[in-house]
Amino acid sequence: MKLLFIFFLLFTIALTDGIPLGPTPDMPTESSDITVISKLSMRYPEEIAIDPTGTFYLTGTADGYVYKVILETNEVSTFLTPRDFNPEHFEEMTDEEIESYCDGDQTQTHILEPVCGRVLGIKFFMNKKKTYAYIVNSYFGIWELRFKKNGKHKMKNIFEQTGVFLNDVYRIDDKLYYTNSHTSVQRYAVINVVLDPNPIGQGSFNVYDMDTNEHTTLIDGLFFANGITLSSDESFFYISETDAARIVKYEIATGETSYLVENLPVLTDNIYLEKSELCDDSDVCSNDGTLVVPGYHRVEGLDDVLRDFSAMAEFLTQNFTHVVVPTFKSWIKPVGTICEVDEATGEITKMVFSNGFPVDPDSFLLAASAHKLGTNEYITGSVFYPAVFRFQLNE
Repeated sequence: MKLLFIFFLLFTIALTDGIPLGPTPDMPTESSDITVISKLSMRYPEEIAIDPTGTFYLTGTADGYVYKVILETNEVSTFLTPRDFNPEHFEEMTDEEIESYCDGDQTQTHILEPVCGRVLGIKFFMNKKKTYAYIVNSYFGIWELRFKKNGKHKMKNIFEQTGVFLNDVYRIDDKLYYTNSHTSVQRYAVINVVLDPNPIGQGSFNVYDMDTNEHTTLIDGLFFANGITLSSDESFFYISETDAARIVKYEIATGETSYLVENLPVLTDNIYLEKSELCDDSDVCSNDGTLVVPGYHRVEGLDDVLRDFSAMAEFLTQNFTHVVVPTFKSWIKPVGTICEVDEATGEITKMVFSNGFPVDPDSFLLAASAHKLGTNEYITGSVFYPAVFRFQLNE
């Protein structure tokens, strides 16, 4: 099945000569009616991972830290530091020195991130009443945290992969499923990941067997493989394919691959599944939940380049600092967009949109991750804006 999917991808590429994006969708012009509950200042928080008891969440930030936030009180504490992931480099530095170094000049990301690290994917897992968290550090591999009854935790490295762009993770039994956004370009060069003129996508969806220590690639050829989540009935994975603005559907038993939804109005990032309430009252759960899909507002300029590998290659020949970077930044619009997708049909059932920034500094924007905490209550993190937003949608 994986081989058939590769042939399908190659056939699609041959027809389009670019990433198969559909027409740029029309976007709302007016913001949704939202009430901000809280706004916590953080250094560009990535995935928001809420613990199984619903009492706290973890999020990784641009300076290599992971923070723990109590949902009821918004109390923030440092949970992990760059020393936890890269002890050899930081063993002789004080906490203050590490913070000063990793919180340095962000124009030097290519120097700081490979040393300080960058935590992206975080997922919780429960096994025999034990709670674990699996954490993807894009530069240092995947780590396991086992929470103890005394509130402390034990941490160990599951595997290392260097020189790649590890992104998200999900555990089932003794297998870790994970995405690799790019096989040879690291996270600090994210522009080169988004704008890679290679006609074969360099992203992949993989599995690591913790018993045999074997890695297996389940899907390759993906255009920026990103967030992953499990279907309601636990028979499928949904994989965010950022550059193609779509959600890939992978059947675990057969390896069959298809698309849940294509041509979304956002370039997708992390994704989260809200199961149907019926799943709480039944041993059998059908795939009728809601997929929460945050992402980056699509614009014609970036879409046009993504659709044409030749145009992409030509664009990258221009001065990187003075042309490529500012043009790319101009394509990342300061708005917030969250789509809700019907798991059964792949149809968009709701869109939460915010374009009040900078007039309204409390507008959520550039959501890289989003969770629903209750009916119409959301919490979002952003790799482009230094805050975690929690808000209520008023309908």
